Amino acid sequence: MSAPLTLAQAVDLTDVAIQDIYLKESTLEKKPFYSQYYNVVDGVTDYYSKDSSLSGLGQAARITENAVVTSEVPVQGYDKTYTQVEFGKMLPITKKMWKFGIKKRDLTRVVKSLIAACERKREVLCADRLDNAWSTSYTVSDDSGNYSATISGGDAVSIISTAHTREDGGTNWNNQITDGTTVNMDADYDALKALARTGSLVRDPKGNLMDVNYDTILCRSKSAVNFRLREIQKTIRVPGRGTMPGTSDNDAAAIDDFNIIAIPWITTNTSYWFGMDSSMKGDEFGLQYKESQPIQMEGPNVVFKTGEIQYKTTMMFDIGHNDSRNFSGSKNTNAS
Repeated sequence: MSAPLTLAQAVDLTDVAIQDIYLKESTLEKKPFYSQYYNVVDGVTDYYSKDSSLSGLGQAARITENAVVTSEVPVQGYDKTYTQVEFGKMLPITKKMWKFGIKKRDLTRVVKSLIAACERKREVLCADRLDNAWSTSYTVSDDSGNYSATISGGDAVSIISTAHTREDGGTNWNNQITDGTTVNMDADYDALKALARTGSLVRDPKGNLMDVNYDTILCRSKSAVNFRLREIQKTIRVPGRGTMPGTSDNDAAAIDDFNIIAIPWITTNTSYWFGMDSSMKGDEFGLQYKESQPIQMEGPNVVFKTGEIQYKTTMMFDIGHNDSRNFSGSKNTNAS
């Protein structure tokens, strides 16, 4: 735990020659992003929560004369456990700093920075799942130290993979964007057609085609990917035309209009991009945010021996996914 903020650490707060003191911090948290691509479940009451599934059936079979109708039973889906984790931040201030610095300067809003610190942490952790979408675990670093986060789904593979195992033991299904030859395609018009193709080939636990429609694209904000996708989006939205982007061809665009979620918290693999079927965002598919405690401010707590004043914010949640059939992704490397 860090020592409290003292007069010596912020002498300007008690300098009468300085009239204006400003609080400067990131304002990215003013707009929440995580809830746009996570299924948010609040009010969780259990430390551990687990979900599973049961498949439907395949296709009906022909019945020959006087034959017994062929029977079929569903198959059990994969399990996924969510464990509540507490996150928080504390701001300790000496009694004199509070009285002659913070309170006198009307900087009590510095305490609200604790809430912003939690909001930032939540956004970063949620975006990390996209930053590491081809991995089953990664290392999280914060002020408390480093720890390993397991981010595999119910089938024990990464969010994006060519080897998602099917619940009935059938052929693996793929959600890495491909046109059949090239994978990890660059974010351009041909890749958006490949995105639609990839979704059309995803199969359910019994091997039935699901015809997933990726209507939303996720990417790093203000990146080359983001700018190119916006150019394509505006081109196909031309009233009465909707022409193909990047060409003088007068043919109409073959892809449907799409939404873009531009996320500023993707900081490492900024060229990655993802497709999401927003109609499938729910308890059954996609990224999950399970919350047992929203961000709460606690304090002030006064330490009797020293008069130190303490404020803190805490929150408890877990994130993960069981089934990522409503997601697809590309590393943007155009590999064959």
